[in-house]
Amino acid sequence: MIAEVLAMPTKKLDKNDIMLVQIDQHQQFAYDPYPVSQSGQRLDLTQSKVVLEPERETLFFDKISPQLREHARAWISYACHIYSNYALFSHQHCWRLLNIPDDIAAEDIAEKMQEIYRELMSSERSASTKSILRMMYKWCVEEGHPYFDEDFYDYYLASIKFGTDEGKGLDVIMEIPDRGPLTIKEERIFISTLNAISPETLTTYALQGLVSLKCAQVLGMRNIQVMRLKFSDLQLSDKGAYTLKVLRAKQRGQANNNVYKIRPITKTLARLLSLMKARYEDILGTKITDDWPVISEYYSVRDELVKQQVKITKMTYITNLFRMAVGLDFKVTNRRLRKTFCSRLIAKGTPMSVVAELMDHSDLQQLEVYYRQSHTVAKKLDDVLRSEAMDILDAFAGKVVTPDNASKRGQGIFAPSKNLNLVQIGSCGSATPCSLQPPLSCYNCSSLEAFEDVDHKAIVDTMVEEVKTAFGDAHAINILQHKNFLAARKFADMFDRGEL
Repeated sequence: MIAEVLAMPTKKLDKNDIMLVQIDQHQQFAYDPYPVSQSGQRLDLTQSKVVLEPERETLFFDKISPQLREHARAWISYACHIYSNYALFSHQHCWRLLNIPDDIAAEDIAEKMQEIYRELMSSERSASTKSILRMMYKWCVEEGHPYFDEDFYDYYLASIKFGTDEGKGLDVIMEIPDRGPLTIKEERIFISTLNAISPETLTTYALQGLVSLKCAQVLGMRNIQVMRLKFSDLQLSDKGAYTLKVLRAKQRGQANNNVYKIRPITKTLARLLSLMKARYEDILGTKITDDWPVISEYYSVRDELVKQQVKITKMTYITNLFRMAVGLDFKVTNRRLRKTFCSRLIAKGTPMSVVAELMDHSDLQQLEVYYRQSHTVAKKLDDVLRSEAMDILDAFAGKVVTPDNASKRGQGIFAPSKNLNLVQIGSCGSATPCSLQPPLSCYNCSSLEAFEDVDHKAIVDTMVEEVKTAFGDAHAINILQHKNFLAARKFADMFDRGEL
């Protein structure tokens, strides 16, 4: 059904009207006020707000400048067939950035729009926001909508290059506080905390947070993937292996996705999912079906549970409650754990195609950013590493022992020798679980008990040659200045000179 109502842009339209707007001498533009979104929901764009299901995100048209509300409605009518609900929600926020004064004359609106766009494009807003704004402007020009000038688009907007968001990919390959992957210390604390807690004692919110974080830790799952999990997605094979049917969260493009992948999971995660279901049944006092969301809407004050997918903001809420419940003093989110998952894969030299599959990237483009930028980041870190290296490495905090005097039997540390045989270089004296990547990281650890009868210099030289082979000499120079390599080299030299 196509709307047909005439109105001036500053006139307040009745929310129940079906709209076709004609402004001054501009041509008419039309839109279907009852389009069907990608999720199969029929939207009523004649209302002042629309709740997008199942995400339950709300589009507020009355928060958009009156002169542009029908433009926004027309855009949503067009875009809902192409973009996901979360994308539509982002688009609405971009429309709200175009703040046209109420008292402006109609003939001045186009010029004001250009002024607003110039300010936004020269601001420090994200590249993704600028891209959406430009895309919407182009569409309005092509549709002949009022206030959107073709020359302004062709000679200004179309020529702007704002690239990708600054720092994109950097937090996957380097440690950025509360943003990038967990630091080695944070990851060690996080793992030991998970091993120490009893999930049964957690509140429902905190248990939901634990389940969400565990999914990210084990599978690198995004928030949206966890939100869409149902108990029916947990499967047990005839051989006793647990798998999880995970919805692909398409990275490139905004369309909803109905493709699933079967991913093997740990028994610990499977038990947590079963415990979550049992908790829901305890709250309701009855059995629930397997089509319930794993993270269902819960209201703690009323102790009420609803068979409904939570909003994306709820994911942050439940993970924060879990963090506070177990006393973690650093930020842990699905996003950080996903980046930890990815960074460990890259650090181990995992082929890019394998990382793309495990990270659920639909192509290699974004991962290539991470790999390409690693060289740039390494160069920028040169000065920092050089200046800090002596302070960090002058004091070897570990100790040199004979194999018989290792404090923790069975915790050997092995490294490849030049002939590719594994050689035990020492023992780990730590009594707690460790997330370091042996053997390299161990040379910078106070728990290392290095064996005195090992040619440590030859071991380190072998690791250096492996890096040069894998990354090439130019890139290897930067990688080899990482503190773990510096520590290993420093230790080997001191050991070789008999200074330890």
